Amino acid sequence: MEPGSTGGQPGRLDTHTPNIARMNHHYLGGRETFQADRDAAERAIAALPQMRASVLAARAFGRRAVRFLAAEAGIDQFLELGVGLPVKDPVHEVALEVIGDVRVAYVDYDHFQSGC
Repeated sequence: MEPGSTGGQPGRLDTHTPNIARMNHHYLGGRETFQADRDAAERAIAALPQMRASVLAARAFGRRAVRFLAAEAGIDQFLELGVGLPVKDPVHEVALEVIGDVRVAYVDYDHFQSGC
């Protein structure tokens, strides 16, 4: 079995299979990815050259939306679904720039299986 391969065992990290969260992290300039993620992300960029710009634009929109909701609408509790990997300017940091007390819950799907 190759290093990084799971051999079909649940609960193990398969570094040879691209993961959409790590690919997204690559588009955003993150370094916490595996070669399979980078290769798949670069193939996507080759097929859709606007991919990286689209991901960056979506992230910028999210920051603007959080700032607006905190500053203009007085929202002090946020739920972020599909978080992926930590990135620059997470929701709690953006909201804290506007208001002093904020609650944020981060939720994502864990691809590991328990073996049940």
